[in-house]
Order: sequence, then structure tokens, then C-alpha cells
Amino acid sequence: MRVTLLLLTLLISQNLLAQRVCEEFITDEWPNIRYDINIASEVVLDKQTGLMWKRCSEGLSGESCEAGFPAASTWSSALATAANNNSAVFAGYSDWRLPNIKELRSIVASNCSNPAINETAFPNTPTVTYWSSSPIKPSNSTAFSINFNFGFDVNSDVSAIIRLVRTEE
Repeated sequence: MRVTLLLLTLLISQNLLAQRVCEEFITDEWPNIRYDINIASEVVLDKQTGLMWKRCSEGLSGESCEAGFPAASTWSSALATAANNNSAVFAGYSDWRLPNIKELRSIVASNCSNPAINETAFPNTPTVTYWSSSPIKPSNSTAFSINFNFGFDVNSDVSAIIRLVRTEE
């Protein structure tokens, strides 16, 4: 656990020194107008998909997600995090969950890297791996995940960050 935390800290600190890069030859399908941002409630509604996201990664808070430290966890702990948010009725909702891999891919801004996400909607997103709820068969302990440095799918079986989602009705 200490090694994982140390590696995550080093990875995040290295990424803070890097600059965001967006390629103009790739169509920007993630402009600010795609999202309704509610800073007070700390949620973002993706008007294209109908999904409501927690604006900050788990462990972070504040208007720009600047307070705290991103919470790295195992996949089973990530699944339990949703239940904890539901008990607390975060932003007035009790149906938060870990996104499936398709949902998680929907917020990857493939025209950008470092991070590969809309920074207005999702500020201070660590450029590390995020869990999905989609298991890697035949295992029940690993899941598909996405690294938000470049927005690529990766297979994780150790530790990753969490961003929760719910379906807007």
C-alpha cells in the first residue's frame, strides 16, 4: 500500500509539471457548452449523454477540486465508495455508481492530453488511471479503466482513482 501511494504521489507530482496539449486537427467534441456545471452542488450534467458526474475525483473538493488528495483504491473499494456516497445523499441523490467503461470513455477528450478531459467541467483531474465498473472476465477482482493522461483504456488490477456518475432522469 505504501509503495502504491508513493508511486501515485510521484505520478501526480510529475504530471503537475507537464503542460496540457490539445490538438486542433482533432474535432473538439467536449466543448464547455456540452456541460451544465453546478459548482455549488459539485456536479456536472453532460447534456449529450444525460449522465450526471461528480465534478471532483473522490478525495478532492472545492470550487476547482483543489482541496484534498485523490483517493486511490482497489476495485472492490471503489465499488463500495458509491454506496458510501449514496448513504450521504451526495448533491441530493442516492443513486451514484461507478461508471461502466463506455460511460467513462464518454468524458475522455481525445483531442487533448495531460489531462484528456474538459478542464472547465472537471478541474484538476489527475492524469492517472480511473476505475470503471466493467469487470475484466474471468476475474472478479479487476476491471477496465482509463488513464486520463492520454485517455487510453488500460487494465488495472491494483489501484486507481474514482469519479462517480448517475443517470439524470
